[in-house]
Amino acid sequence: MADITDFEVIHFVDEIIRPMAEDFRALKAEVDSATNKWFEGINAKVPNDAGSILQDDRASGGVSRLSGADITNFITQMLAYQTQLNQSGVAGVISKPCVRAMTVLD
Repeated sequence: MADITDFEVIHFVDEIIRPMAEDFRALKAEVDSATNKWFEGINAKVPNDAGSILQDDRASGGVSRLSGADITNFITQMLAYQTQLNQSGVAGVISKPCVRAMTVLD
C-alpha cells in the first residue's frame, strides 16, 4: 500500500479529524462525570414529569424552561451516547488521532 501524501487529505485530518477526536474524547469525559453526579443523588430530586418545572429564573432572559421530563430525557440521551462510546474498541479509535494530552475538567 502506498502512503497517503495528498495535501488535501493531510489538511482534512489535521484540521478536522484530529480536533474532532479530541472533542469526542473530552465530551466522553464530561458525559462520564455528569452521569456519575446524576446517579449520586441528583436523579432522586428530579421527577420525570412534564409538570415539574425547573425554577432557575432564566426564562426572562430567553432561556427555555425545562421540566423534570426534559432533564431526564436529556440524561437518557447522554447515557445512550455513553453506551456507544463504551463499546469495545471505540475509545481506542477516538484516542488514536488525538495529539494533545487529555485535560480533565470537573
